[in-house]
Amino acid sequence: MDGFNLYREAKDYYDSLVPEKTEGLILISLYDKFGEDTFTEDQIIDTIRLTYKDLGNPSSRTEYERNNKLIIRLQEYFLWRDEVNRVYRLKKYALEFCIRIKKKLVEAYSPAKIKRWFDELLNRLQEKYKLENGFEHWIEDEWEWRHNTLAEQIEVLDGQVIESVREFKAGIRSKNQNQRIMEVLTSIEVKLEIIKNQAIELTKAFQSTYEIDDILTEMLELGNAHSNLINIKRVREFNQNVRFQLEQISNRIEKIKPRIREFIYDFNQRDYDRKSEKFLYHLLNNSKIVKDTQGKKGLRLPDQIPDKCISNSSLSPRFTIVPIKEIGPKRITTPKKRKIDFSKRQKLLDKTKVWQYEKQRVSFWTKEAQNIIQIHGSLEFTDLFFKILRSPKDNLSIAVKTAHRLVRRYVKSEQLKVQVIQARQNDEMVNNVAIWKMSIKKV
Repeated sequence: MDGFNLYREAKDYYDSLVPEKTEGLILISLYDKFGEDTFTEDQIIDTIRLTYKDLGNPSSRTEYERNNKLIIRLQEYFLWRDEVNRVYRLKKYALEFCIRIKKKLVEAYSPAKIKRWFDELLNRLQEKYKLENGFEHWIEDEWEWRHNTLAEQIEVLDGQVIESVREFKAGIRSKNQNQRIMEVLTSIEVKLEIIKNQAIELTKAFQSTYEIDDILTEMLELGNAHSNLINIKRVREFNQNVRFQLEQISNRIEKIKPRIREFIYDFNQRDYDRKSEKFLYHLLNNSKIVKDTQGKKGLRLPDQIPDKCISNSSLSPRFTIVPIKEIGPKRITTPKKRKIDFSKRQKLLDKTKVWQYEKQRVSFWTKEAQNIIQIHGSLEFTDLFFKILRSPKDNLSIAVKTAHRLVRRYVKSEQLKVQVIQARQNDEMVNNVAIWKMSIKKV
């Protein structure tokens, strides 16, 4: 909306639109108990009383006035009141508020579901992007309502990492027994490993974003996407941000886990020192000096500690004799002079040029195949394959890469069918090359 200033408008209504903590918990409790059903004023008052008690706020003398003011305030945006039947129900705004909180708290990651959504997005885009206004329809019908849900899956993983860090800090400050701390830290380390594996699975589920980016790049290369530049930029930036955020989650886990292991090591070391010190004090306080029959003094350990032989004169020590070597000054070595390998650099440059050239030729033949399918409704790829080989500008590598791109693009398409017949096809002008017969047809 032109001229609409969200900050200025929200400033005057913020207190009414956003409930305080106590009010929000009351709404959540009502939603949890009644959902979209009706409830009475007495049930609201009972919920208010229980919420204040749970938060540690005892009942006051002005409880009646407090309840009335709160109910009247909530009626502005959160409660409907049926004056005829004297009942209440939650308004749509309140339902959305509670549903979003519940969804946020119970949301779980599902890489299989994400992969299916992205595959559907890719298939719909392949069907529509060449049609008139097809990309706009794809944005409105498919992408707009799904990309927020897809982003929420990443937030779920990120929230799990944050929760693990919070548990780690709470475990360090815990005043419980040492064994309890070790159990908490070990469980956190296991949980982080699970989250990392989930991030890897989710990264695999987002592999279709690369194919979506390829189609968007093709639209830009064709030069007919001027009216869709903003939406193309939005989709590409979303895909890029998704991949970056998943990588960031994995990196954060890799940084947290060594700190946990280091703390566990230090804790075990301190625990060992503490137990050793306690054991020595126990020996000093409970050991006794005794005399044998010959009057020779000896040390008797406490009863619960068995006697152990700590030395044996029959065992002679073994030494490794290391001869003393004269240590002379280190010889001066001349530093190596680094030279630029021009031949190697030229080979890399030539290899890059070949790669760029093959990429251009594969794009050319892919567009040629798409034009044939668009005009004639089908394509005998075997003929096109040998046509590429007969071209003086092309080679076998270009033909194979063109075949791979077409198969990858159309094998999942619902509008096109790729058919392969295991019958060898040859060409008189191309020696020592044969492929199976392959055709691509519109369904």
